[in-house]
Amino acid sequence: MSIIKQEFLFFIFLFLLVCFTIQNPSEIYNFNSYISWETIRALSLLLLLTTAMRLSNIFNSLAEKFIVYFNTEKYLALFFVFSTVFLSMFLTNDITLFIIVPITISISKYIKNDLTTLVIFEAISANVGSLLTPIGNPQNLYIFKEWQISFIEFIDIMLPIFIINFLLLFTLYVFPSKPLEICELKQPKIEPLLFFSGLIFFIIFIVSLELHLVRYIIPIIIIWFLIIKREIFFKFDYFLILTFILMFIDFNIISNIEVVKNLISLVELTSLNVFNLSVLFSQAMSNIPALIFMSKFSSDYQAIVYGTNVAGNGLVIASLANIIAIRMLNSKQAYINYHKYAIPYFLCSYISVLLLIY
Repeated sequence: MSIIKQEFLFFIFLFLLVCFTIQNPSEIYNFNSYISWETIRALSLLLLLTTAMRLSNIFNSLAEKFIVYFNTEKYLALFFVFSTVFLSMFLTNDITLFIIVPITISISKYIKNDLTTLVIFEAISANVGSLLTPIGNPQNLYIFKEWQISFIEFIDIMLPIFIINFLLLFTLYVFPSKPLEICELKQPKIEPLLFFSGLIFFIIFIVSLELHLVRYIIPIIIIWFLIIKREIFFKFDYFLILTFILMFIDFNIISNIEVVKNLISLVELTSLNVFNLSVLFSQAMSNIPALIFMSKFSSDYQAIVYGTNVAGNGLVIASLANIIAIRMLNSKQAYINYHKYAIPYFLCSYISVLLLIY
């Protein structure tokens, strides 16, 4: 039962797939064509590399060293919020939170201050930073691969809404100048070879992504990590990848349902309407499924990627990154606290983008 609670999105999408398959068994033959395997390969390799770097304990070691330089919650929060924004540009929002949130929770063991609100802002920050680059989150990666946009062109497209969301992030900043009450620190054992090999492969990954050569470097990287650290493959988040695969299948099936097609056809798909529908569906079904769904009806990739990124904050379901961060806190109250900050942030972001861009 614990795995069902932890991976409830996977099981929801699996249940939907079973229902669709029972209703129309012939859909099985279309499953492979529904999946963007190029996106899945890139996301899997990115997850593998960042898992390796996380297990090297370099991030934990650096974080624990930085604690001694901060004397208030405000300075500690600023460091982690800025770090989250920056890292999520390159490691994806989900993976950045897999690194940042455990470090934050670990740090909370060494100080008496409550860092729950910081974790919530880390989730919001991860969505903000990740929207800027094509590898910042799965929906950007999908758009980047499907519409064959260059790395620099993508950043140029996303820069206006990144600036809006980044400025809002600090406008709504809430951390007090309360002194940190630091307890005894314990230095973790670090593995430099694991970290630096992951970093080198990460640079190679960025280049291969631009040249569409990801599939060719995957076997080399897998063999290398099997040799130096097999534990990576036990810590790898297979459910995350499987969830994305199920999303591709489920929402391609849904987009082919006649009733759904008729409902969407009633709306004139202007750029503004595509943006608004992308926002609406992201809040209802999460931004990755919303992107897959909307891309079946519109080729206005800019409006789709704007809408799905702006809607990453708001309801917790709007982004898998939110769920990843909040479930790590292991507290029902965390979901209530999350919405206290995320919904106002989302509304300010949405209105600002409407006024300044549309």
